[in-house]
Amino acid sequence: MAWMLAIVLLGLMARLFRIDHQPLWLDEALTLQRIHLGLSGLMADSFTNRHMPTYFLLLRVVSPFFGTGDDWLRIPSALFGAMSAGMVFVIASRIGSRNAGIVAGLLMALSPLQVQYGQEARSYTLVTLLIAVALWGLLRLAEQPLRASIDVRRSDADRMGWGAYVLSTIAALDVLGDAVPWLIASNLSLLLIWRSLADLSSARAFCRNWIGSVIAIIACTAPFYAAIFAASDGHMLQKFDWIPQMSWQHMWVVAGSVYLMRMVAVVKFDLMHTAVPLLGAMVALAGCMGLFRMRAKLQGRVLLLSVLVLPLLILSISLFKSMLLPRYVLWSAVPFFVLVGLGADVLPRRAWAMAATLLLLLGVVNLGPVYRMETKPRWDMAAATLAANVRPGDTVFTGDPNAPTMLSVLHPKGELPLESTTLVTSQLDEALARWRQGSRVWAVNGRSALGQREELSDFKNRVAALGTPVVEIPQGKEITILMFPAPDEVEPN
Repeated sequence: MAWMLAIVLLGLMARLFRIDHQPLWLDEALTLQRIHLGLSGLMADSFTNRHMPTYFLLLRVVSPFFGTGDDWLRIPSALFGAMSAGMVFVIASRIGSRNAGIVAGLLMALSPLQVQYGQEARSYTLVTLLIAVALWGLLRLAEQPLRASIDVRRSDADRMGWGAYVLSTIAALDVLGDAVPWLIASNLSLLLIWRSLADLSSARAFCRNWIGSVIAIIACTAPFYAAIFAASDGHMLQKFDWIPQMSWQHMWVVAGSVYLMRMVAVVKFDLMHTAVPLLGAMVALAGCMGLFRMRAKLQGRVLLLSVLVLPLLILSISLFKSMLLPRYVLWSAVPFFVLVGLGADVLPRRAWAMAATLLLLLGVVNLGPVYRMETKPRWDMAAATLAANVRPGDTVFTGDPNAPTMLSVLHPKGELPLESTTLVTSQLDEALARWRQGSRVWAVNGRSALGQREELSDFKNRVAALGTPVVEIPQGKEITILMFPAPDEVEPN
């Protein structure tokens, strides 16, 4: 218990440290807007945007217990992420030893990508935690197949294993659709457990429990997915056209960030600078060793399925419609880090203590860029700059259609809303018409979410009809503000 609490505390410290360093980005801004809608509006907006309303309802409930700033939205994610590290420790300790649990827990606690999503107001860390609990239950069933085959109504049945698996799977599916591949992986694992039972009566009894779990899961989740399908008019995959096309480079970005302790830019499909380049190779080597050690055990096959099913399913879909994103593969890090911990467990006891200490130090150093580098566009700076300089009658043109939402959400507190005195538009024709009528135009180049970025030179060519900007203000790495005076303010040559 003491070691588990230490892992959870370390994970929480890593996620709470400078949690307000990065500004909200588009997904978080939409979270903030959604939780302030009425109950019916929150539900409808969630289903329309292919989201379960569960997490947003949770934020709405807990909001009175946190501060008034926007950053409180990220605190639940930090808590769930830290608890996930604790669950990884518990799983690895149960299958291997305490040493295996410490290594696996440290990796989960200090993974740059896990920390990044632990500092983001979205539901990814909650789903990761729930699947970790479900995996713990599933591994209990794999550990004692005969006990798992006892009717759950009997007192000597493994109610804890079945209950953890079924209830956590239901909860994960009802929070985010990213958990659907877990349902596939877990049922393939249950198939392996069923096949391991040589006794026919035990196999039949296990099958009854298995079928009961499937019925319970489907009954508690299908209505929500039906609502999402209905709200999307049946065109689910077509609405993911903002995801970059799959490539070898993108596959490396996903693998490096999810499994190999690398940090990824939120709005760019690219890995960021790493402080400890060799850490990823060490993790990969230990993971292969863990897989080799567990190759003949039923629990090892369950872990392998839990690691592989999600990325392989995403890759298969991406052959037709690109779906490859690090956050869509995030929860598969749980079984992977368990395997890494089991691989590290082969070290002699004397060498292990030194290796664990080294892992802690390297992991902390490797997190440094997470707290220093800009990984999200500085729309907060852009909103503050415009609030301080725009005057009544001006026009703000944004190249990104979602930028008006960002400027509205991140507008400085206490200032009049930008829209009250200024037209904010992403339509260039509208901005040009206003400019011809005597309005100054502030043109904002920058993206709010993942997608193709318009280079500043191309943006300037697109707005060339406005003349030559008299002010050019960079706002971080991603955003630039140009100010074009009204036609009657331009001095003749």
